[in-house]
Amino acid sequence: MWEFELICDLKDAKYIRYIQEKLASFISEMGGVMAVVADREYVYLSIGSKLQNSPAIKTKLRLVLTDVFCQMMKYDYLKENIDLPSEKAEFAETFLKVCTYFDRETERGIVLKLLKLGGKKLNLKSLLLFRMQGLINKWQELCDVANKNSLTILKKDNFIEFLRFLLGSIDSKCQSVILELKDKCLIYHDQKTDFDIITAVDVNDYYDILSKLIDLNPYLIKVHKSESSGEIVSLLQSVFDDRVEIR
Repeated sequence: MWEFELICDLKDAKYIRYIQEKLASFISEMGGVMAVVADREYVYLSIGSKLQNSPAIKTKLRLVLTDVFCQMMKYDYLKENIDLPSEKAEFAETFLKVCTYFDRETERGIVLKLLKLGGKKLNLKSLLLFRMQGLINKWQELCDVANKNSLTILKKDNFIEFLRFLLGSIDSKCQSVILELKDKCLIYHDQKTDFDIITAVDVNDYYDILSKLIDLNPYLIKVHKSESSGEIVSLLQSVFDDRVEIR
């Protein structure tokens, strides 16, 4: 029997919920079990399986944990340490998300090298603080640059140029995306999972749509227009250039 326990602070229970959600079907396929318990300080996720299935589960777990560190924990760190002007609220969330995507594959490689899972338990915050100090330093450098230049970066024209610059360091998650403005959704084929994905979008929140598309960084964006789509189309074209195809 193989057993493993993940631990995180109670205030960060969302990390455990994410891991549980991403692993649930796979653990079931492997004939394993999961259980979550909490006390006043911590949340614990216990995983158990037959010993022969542990290598496959460890491989899947390492990939999910990499997403936790390089997406969720990085975003939380940036949000806490980047001081954005309150009057630029419409740009702030997109700015934070795009900074989170920045250098994503390099950071995933760093985390995967450090995630050995050789013991019986793993405290997420302790691993970040004591084994991944180089990653934290990298995030802090990004925060320092952002804080020194936030007023300049968050001017609309400069912000667009900043997004265009960062696209070069963000890996592509799919070949193409259909943006259905009438039906209020994004449609694409996820290369990692090999599934077709349909996700709802708020057509009035242009920068949320933009941040979703930057995360995917597709080679082609097919926009199915609505009657009032001129502004969002213009915004997408200013960032993605000729990758935007209007229909």
